[in-house]
Amino acid sequence: MPATLRVLLDDGSFPVRSLTGLDDDALDLPLSWVHSSDLLDPTPWLESGNLLLTNGAQFSDDPDAETVAAYCRRLRAHGVVGVGFATDIIHARVPAAVVRAGEAAGLPIVEIAGRAPFIGIIRFVADILAAERAARFSWLLDAQRAVARAAVRDDGLREILHTLSRLLGAWVDLYDAVGGRLALPGLRSAPDDVEGEVGREVRRLLERRTAASLVIPSANGALLQTIGQSSRLRGVLAVGGPEPLDPAGRDLVATVVALASIALEQQRNLQTSMRGVRAGVVDMLVAGQEDTARRVAASSLGGLPAAPHLVGVVRDAAAVPGLLDELDLVSSDPQRLFSAERGDDVIVLLAEGAGDALAALAERRGLAVGTARHGAGDALASTLRHAEQAARDAAPGHLRAYAELAGRGLVEALRERGGSVLARTVLQPLEALPVEERERLRASARAWLEANGAWDPAARGLGIHRHTLRARMAHLEQLLQLDLSSFAARAELWAALEFADPE
Repeated sequence: MPATLRVLLDDGSFPVRSLTGLDDDALDLPLSWVHSSDLLDPTPWLESGNLLLTNGAQFSDDPDAETVAAYCRRLRAHGVVGVGFATDIIHARVPAAVVRAGEAAGLPIVEIAGRAPFIGIIRFVADILAAERAARFSWLLDAQRAVARAAVRDDGLREILHTLSRLLGAWVDLYDAVGGRLALPGLRSAPDDVEGEVGREVRRLLERRTAASLVIPSANGALLQTIGQSSRLRGVLAVGGPEPLDPAGRDLVATVVALASIALEQQRNLQTSMRGVRAGVVDMLVAGQEDTARRVAASSLGGLPAAPHLVGVVRDAAAVPGLLDELDLVSSDPQRLFSAERGDDVIVLLAEGAGDALAALAERRGLAVGTARHGAGDALASTLRHAEQAARDAAPGHLRAYAELAGRGLVEALRERGGSVLARTVLQPLEALPVEERERLRASARAWLEANGAWDPAARGLGIHRHTLRARMAHLEQLLQLDLSSFAARAELWAALEFADPE
């Protein structure tokens, strides 16, 4: 229990009573120390949170109201919690002007009667503070043991951070070496209203390129602490809550940072090796050696997602700073999410229902991601090609499913991929003709193609003789330099007419 005015007033060991109205906030403000002084301005010797004791030697029985008001305002502005005014020594009672000034300034005035010794009150508060420090120290030792136990679990780093969040009742965020916030499932993150400020300060801290810590007052005293050595920072740990951390809380964060630094360094070599194994597993899957790949994954990695599952491709992801580290953190369960490098891309296998994690990653990091559904018995090489095509079609920051891409059809895909530009190029020679003749040739070509190259039905549809239609198509062949006796040329002409912008 912290030392407060409420504790002092309720204890009964001293003849003290409040002369000013006290609300709960004033009663429960923690006392940092008790100091005695009869100076008119004792603030140079006081700290915020102090309780000031005085015999009132600086005041007459009827002091100047403005002098007393300035005295109370000065103490309140300095953060003094209250004034204990002794009676029966110099003053028989506390001057009314002092009580009024205290009320006006919001400074509690407490009467200390019966010539109660100041040293007793000081010792009383000191004992509470000592007990509180001892309790916090004991809590810190227990908390450090808890995070040490968490550090030796299978997923040590995540367990350390989860334990820290639980012990402090705080949100915890881990940022990589370039200031990107890592997604850690189940970990309480910073609220949206402070995350932006925290992220900016994290990047500023990393720009210094030296080990350092920082408190952000505007984010309720959130604490930022770099991880790693000055020559090689590995990231930043951010911790915050409704109130700034006390010394024991800051010490626990320092312990976690030290353990996290060790864990990250130990994991680096292991992760490099395991990434090679994961890449080999994907190569075997692509080569059709699924049984062998699954045996290797089960014995060395913990398994793979069972079919049916999603195959994801993150384009040009291998060079994205911190991305592989983040995937290592979120891939703690390879049967749910498995990732591996393949060339410049990262391949991700996701159990059904885990796709949201990949979509969130794409949005947060501005990545182009494609996915395709892989069923039991399907060839991974084929599914991977589908996912790669979807990734090429995806915009940065978005996930594109191959099913969505295929559902649009080939024609729509060509249209979106610049088909109209190529179509206008193919039909460019027609632009030299008069408008009427140009449209006549276009209409004749459409009718002939829709009739599958049959002359009589197309001519009847146009209301002309078949020889007239043959002449028109011959003219069109000459202008466009196409041999319409081949299917390929007919398909190109149909596509050009289909994709060309309307006149």
